Amino acid sequence: MSGAHRRVVALLGALLCWVAAANAAAPERHDFITSYQQPETTDYGVYYDELRRERFLEAVADELNRVLELPATVTLRIAECGHSTTSWSAESRTVLVCYEFLDAVLVIAGESGATPERAEQMFSGAVTFALFDEIGRALVSLYSLPVPQGAERAGDEFAAVTLAAAEQEGDPSAAAALEFFDAALRDPESGLEFLQTHAFDRPRLETVACILYGNSPASHAAARERGLVPSERLSRCGEEVLAVAKLWDVYLKDHTRGGSIPAPPTVAPPPATRL
Repeated sequence: MSGAHRRVVALLGALLCWVAAANAAAPERHDFITSYQQPETTDYGVYYDELRRERFLEAVADELNRVLELPATVTLRIAECGHSTTSWSAESRTVLVCYEFLDAVLVIAGESGATPERAEQMFSGAVTFALFDEIGRALVSLYSLPVPQGAERAGDEFAAVTLAAAEQEGDPSAAAALEFFDAALRDPESGLEFLQTHAFDRPRLETVACILYGNSPASHAAARERGLVPSERLSRCGEEVLAVAKLWDVYLKDHTRGGSIPAPPTVAPPPATRL
């Protein structure tokens, strides 16, 4: 080997050592990533096309990645799964929203008797709540958070404070979500498997409604009139929303890049299915 070749080899060796040291010093960054699975059922193709075009999951992931530091990569996925629900898998680190869930929500909102505009808001509110409910459960798992009332309740609270943040910016999805789940729970034949797979019942809806009412009483007069929150609890809802928001601040304080829980983007039914 010539002297020149030896010098090149030595330089390459030094460079490789420097790269290895730099990689060891800089911890790998983990983010929320997105995936849209093309459905086999033709009728679900409109959700696939429109949500990808609108970059719905990307908007959610970008905001979460701006705020949160994750110990592992998490996939936000929309896929056909045979059930009208959503889920979190700790094994695959995947938050899943099923096309069947989107379709069931659209049907229930459309048959609720609401105006087309309100039905679209109900769709947006229900989908946003369910997605952030699963994200909340994912954070409980990823960070090993101490949640004495369980991951399902913690997920509800995370989704509620996220909707509350959007409500502060004028988004009507929070009130519309309450209206949607009230309608779904009133109809045992609604076909929304989310209610069974998450044991989402009247007491759970009451807690979510109380958090949202406490955040903005003026926005939830309808929930008060429908009795979603008992009158004796209404006066405590302001304290409840502050307690829940403070608790999630404590949960996330060691896992943030700065900022607070982001307000979610609005998701509307695809144009071909507009109500």
